[in-house]
Amino acid sequence: MSADRVHALIVQTGGALLQRAVLFDVYRGDQIPSGKKSLAYTLTFQATDRTLSDEDASKVREKIVARLRREIGAELRGAT
Repeated sequence: MSADRVHALIVQTGGALLQRAVLFDVYRGDQIPSGKKSLAYTLTFQATDRTLSDEDASKVREKIVARLRREIGAELRGAT
């Protein structure tokens, strides 16, 4: 799975509230299963018509994570 594909899914799912998604780290190592890699993204959420609450941003983030799990089998590191 390419980082470009992951980025595209993040942007598509984030919708209007996701202003930026930037890949800042790619890690392969002992803590990551063989054949997998860890991609770390910074996500910036912003609305043009209101101040977002933490809940607003969390809902969008959860949608992004759910789609990545469903479509490419992604999982959050450290999540159970």
